[in-house]
Amino acid sequence: MRPLHQCRAFVLWMWTMDVSAQCVAPFVTAMDRSMLFVDGRFMEVDARPPATMHAQSDGLFFTDHAGQLCRFGLEARAVEVVQGHPADELQASGDRVAWRMVDSLWTLRGDRAHLLATGVQRFHVSDSLIVFTDSIEHELAASWKGRRIPLASVTQGSERPQWTQGANTVTWYDRGQRTLFYLSHGQVEALADSCDVGIAVNGMDVVAYWDDAHQEFMGRKGAESVRLSGMKPVNAQAGDGLVAFVDGTLKLKAWRGGDVVQLTDSMPSQYWVKDRVLLYLWAGRLMIWSDDGPVAVEDLVPEQWQVAGGRVVYLDINRELRSIRVDGGRERLSREPGISSFTLHGEAVVYPAPSGGTVVLCRGRRHAY
Repeated sequence: MRPLHQCRAFVLWMWTMDVSAQCVAPFVTAMDRSMLFVDGRFMEVDARPPATMHAQSDGLFFTDHAGQLCRFGLEARAVEVVQGHPADELQASGDRVAWRMVDSLWTLRGDRAHLLATGVQRFHVSDSLIVFTDSIEHELAASWKGRRIPLASVTQGSERPQWTQGANTVTWYDRGQRTLFYLSHGQVEALADSCDVGIAVNGMDVVAYWDDAHQEFMGRKGAESVRLSGMKPVNAQAGDGLVAFVDGTLKLKAWRGGDVVQLTDSMPSQYWVKDRVLLYLWAGRLMIWSDDGPVAVEDLVPEQWQVAGGRVVYLDINRELRSIRVDGGRERLSREPGISSFTLHGEAVVYPAPSGGTVVLCRGRRHAY
């Protein structure tokens, strides 16, 4: 039982964002035309299907059939070629896009390509941040709001720098200083020193880490760290202000900044943290940690589901679309049984209608193409 990751014959590469201002949703028609839905309007982007698509708050970034990196802006309503040659590696998250050509790292600023660094071996994009290793400057660095922020020195021949990254946070372990460091909103500080290991998970405005010197699993949300457990976690995940973990007791626990809440009596089959949502499999059911505690999404585990913001959208046993929110609100999104698949883009849900065509659901309205 897994969330949907593909749609038709092309890869839909999308780190879903919460678009509060408007509904922006890309899709490909049965005739293989690239389309963009924006607040009740359907716009044709390209006559041929793309290799990758990534919706942004003000347009669409995509790789066309020839491998060119292109952008369709809502204001210009036209496609501009950003990079004429296929990228060796491309990543996107929220409104942030970065790609590597050989060892040069580029990003999108406005509608144009901007060179961030050369000699780049690895990089990772997460909403407001691009973190990369620079073999020429011998450093691990972050790009945040147009600033380059050095994080750690990387000597030639040393081990690969260890770092974890969330929407606007980075944690890295400096082996030479035996210290775990933390970057949040452009500020760097030490989380834990005298550490022989660096273990951390990052989300949006939250980080959880293992304080090796004091043998404590800590959570950081705001200016102070709090103790989450006295045992090293078996695994942990972080989302938007949310941390979930399984510690040495093999019980699933969660934290949003208040008290740590125990959700299971033993190890769950599986769990996922995305945005503001924690889902887990327990006693044959898919559970969500709502504001009122654990709630079953459905009696049977849905075949497909996706998460955006504080909402889970899924296909029920009749393959009709439904949703449940972290605040406990439920909604029947469609009355069309037999829906084969869907994609979720913020508040917009896109699916191929069983009767033909494409349907976009957004804020209670149904738009058919």
